[in-house]
Amino acid sequence: MEGARFVKLATVGDVASARLCAALLSSAGIESRVHGESLGPYPMTVGEMALTEIWVLEDDLPDAREVMLEAEVDSVLAEGSDEPRGDDLAIRALALGVAFVLAAAVVRFLMRVF
Repeated sequence: MEGARFVKLATVGDVASARLCAALLSSAGIESRVHGESLGPYPMTVGEMALTEIWVLEDDLPDAREVMLEAEVDSVLAEGSDEPRGDDLAIRALALGVAFVLAAAVVRFLMRVF
């Protein structure tokens, strides 16, 4: 396979989903690679930085697409899990931070009044 090049098959929302797809492809005998910011030494798992790409050899692209469609991976991933998504966690963290700042302001105000 000298000179074979990898092409992007899909982009998914997190590393776990990408590794699940890679395992599915591997079970069908298709070599794949997983790339994304969340795989580096400083994992980013929020928003666009959580996106993870799945790459396959160009010659295997039609077979890889068929494997993904047969397994209905897209519908399974769309159904989601009980775990909150990265966007949900970011919103919760922001809300918690705002609540903390407001609570600190109220305590400071009450200390001046009393």
